Amino acid sequence: MPNNPLDLMTLQDAMSLLGISRATIDRWRKDKGLPHIKIGKEVFIDREQLQQWIARHSHLNPDKHAVAPDPKPKDERVITIGYQSGAALLWSPLIMKELGLLEAELEQIAPSARYQIRWHNAPNGMELVEELIAGRVQIASVGDYPMIASRMLSGLLPRFQPQVIAFDGKTRSGSGISLVVPTASANAQPETLLSKSIAAVGGSSSSYRLKEWISMLGVRAHPIVHRDMGECLNGIIGGQVGASVLWEPYLSWVQSIGAGVPLLSQGMGSDYLTGLIADGNWVKDNEPIVIAYLKAHLRAHAFIRTEPDRAAELIYRSSGFPLPLVRRVLSQIRWDASIYSRDIMTLNRFNEDHSDWLASSKRESGGLAFRKQYLQEAAESLRLPLLPDTPLLGEWSYESIY
Repeated sequence: MPNNPLDLMTLQDAMSLLGISRATIDRWRKDKGLPHIKIGKEVFIDREQLQQWIARHSHLNPDKHAVAPDPKPKDERVITIGYQSGAALLWSPLIMKELGLLEAELEQIAPSARYQIRWHNAPNGMELVEELIAGRVQIASVGDYPMIASRMLSGLLPRFQPQVIAFDGKTRSGSGISLVVPTASANAQPETLLSKSIAAVGGSSSSYRLKEWISMLGVRAHPIVHRDMGECLNGIIGGQVGASVLWEPYLSWVQSIGAGVPLLSQGMGSDYLTGLIADGNWVKDNEPIVIAYLKAHLRAHAFIRTEPDRAAELIYRSSGFPLPLVRRVLSQIRWDASIYSRDIMTLNRFNEDHSDWLASSKRESGGLAFRKQYLQEAAESLRLPLLPDTPLLGEWSYESIY
């Protein structure tokens, strides 16, 4: 309702603005008192009330489902790391957790300090963005779409200053994420799927790519259902959906058991990227911790590249995915924290306003900045080749991988 004098948004408008699923916004309405107006059968949200509600819940009200903090000494610092064990391109935190790499780096920078590291395993990146805004998570590992969705949220929440501090797993030409159909539909044309339901994780890199693909076909109405990634996989296995957008390791899993095949053999377009984000206010006050985390992050990458069998064992133990599947998937991912020109091109696909996401401040970037100096300091401390101030040029290099 763009010309509505009351400045009301439909639920779909609010979901698109916040980058969340229908399930999330319904939960906010039911459990957290999200203000809304019902007119007939339609539900609307006042834009100003939405801004005020987000501000209140981001800074004051803890999630009632959050685990209560354990009693701790006054001099102990709690750091909560958000990760996703169900996303293979974000498996480096599992290595850090299993090997105690972050604890080791924190011990080096402040031997007398006491830190308690908590690990928050989330089903999707947008949940971690919520936790960042609320201050319940300090560093989060997310996919490329949640990185850019942080920009939109920072427009509503001026005190939220999302920063990308490093990249994580990468796959070329979107090979780590694809539209999958049941094996019996392997020869189906893409257009025939549009009359069937297609499952994707709402407000995620998968749902964004699905939306892009449908737009490319020029179709306006499309039966999309938002589910978690496990349900997307089960929808293919059980035949409840015509297709699902799956990311690794679910993409390889469904192929290994013969239940589904990728409809798009080269994935869903551009490179599939993942990375680490944090709130700039916290980063500014905790620079040594950020650098310690990035050192652990780089060490985890090196461990995966140089000791893939041991890495697979640790990830299998932490995630529960079958060991042969983990081994197979690990070898298909580029573990590289640095930024290339081609990475900027990929992320710019998500930018509707074409602003510079690589800017050094929120004012310049429109809400999202890449703070490369912390990664530079971490690399220098580990005696790795020095990273330049500007993005690495051209294609991904295999001479120096961080």
